[in-house]
Amino acid sequence: MPESGPHLVGVPEASYLKPLIYDLGDSSGGLQLHVEAPAQLALTLQQRTEPLRCAFLSPIDYARHGADYLIVPGACVASSGQTNTVKLYIKPSVRRIDRIAVDVRVTSEIILAKILLAEKFPNLTPDARKLQFVPMITNRDEMLRKADAALVVNFHPVHSEAGEPFSLDLADEWSDLTGFPYVHGFWVGHDEPESYHAAEVLTKSKDLGITRLEQISRSISGERHLGLEDCKQYLAGFRYELGEEELQGLSEYIQIAFYHGVLPDVPDLNFFEIATTPPPTIQ
Repeated sequence: MPESGPHLVGVPEASYLKPLIYDLGDSSGGLQLHVEAPAQLALTLQQRTEPLRCAFLSPIDYARHGADYLIVPGACVASSGQTNTVKLYIKPSVRRIDRIAVDVRVTSEIILAKILLAEKFPNLTPDARKLQFVPMITNRDEMLRKADAALVVNFHPVHSEAGEPFSLDLADEWSDLTGFPYVHGFWVGHDEPESYHAAEVLTKSKDLGITRLEQISRSISGERHLGLEDCKQYLAGFRYELGEEELQGLSEYIQIAFYHGVLPDVPDLNFFEIATTPPPTIQ
């Protein structure tokens, strides 16, 4: 790992992350944002090719190297309803899914699709073990031309379009299957002094960010050219506290992924030991 340079925090570019990084844009606490696609970010942290103190990883990217990481307590992005973030579009003429075109930027969502097709929709995929995943650049229509279904991950708010193909909101389907929210990701880092400092700064940033959802909605509205109320509703669909339900959902996901042969074992959930404060009142 490089010995010099700024202390970086790895993040994907995603609107739903803004409450977690509300005051980090100006190097708050000595941290700077390092932006990469989720799958690449996991490699960067694991291989230490950049001085990342912590990074926002998906559940499967944590679980694959769980023994190497600690989790920042109390902060995550999770959802239990329809947010249009993880969509599985199905070609109208298809009655059986054998090939899924998938977003090359993600990992956990691919496993989520595999789990849900096996556990909840076996009529669509009689043998989920034989599913073929075709990595593609995200373009729904092009993906559907080359596969039976298209897994699209939206990192920013989108509206459903009239006449678009039938789709499943996989985070919503996960919640319906398990009764738990789907955890999109959370902060993790190596067990190192610099990472403990980053964990404390990230916790404070989340505590502040979730009290500033109105301002953040305005920011997203301007950036994405969407209505303010739409952006407020979008952020309201996510949870930012890594509480008991979220931890149960995370544990359930990891255990089911192990059951389906995705993971060689079930890692423990280990946490940074830092001072935390009760969740603030959201205004």
